Amino acid sequence: MEKKVGIINCFEVSKRCSGSGCFKAFNNKGASFENYDTDSQLVSFVHCNGCSEDSVNQVVTRAQKMKEAGVNTIHLSSCVRSRCSYYKEFIEALSKDFEVVGYTHGSS
Repeated sequence: MEKKVGIINCFEVSKRCSGSGCFKAFNNKGASFENYDTDSQLVSFVHCNGCSEDSVNQVVTRAQKMKEAGVNTIHLSSCVRSRCSYYKEFIEALSKDFEVVGYTHGSS
């Protein structure tokens, strides 16, 4: 199956990060994308809506829009993994409808 990838990054980090590390890893098929075929597509790149009691539901809502666009695999950005207290909950909720990878670049 062709990978149609969506990346979700951290809202707070997105205020000062261009996302270039995530894009570089995808484009060079490095880090979490190293086993992807050259025909894999990066379809969507969004941030969460920030930390709140409703963070998981908000991320799931965004992910459903990604699904409508054809995304079948979601990567949580490395900044989400390193900073977000909802990281494990995001993975659990998103895994119901997507293949989920818990980082984009850096070490696994």
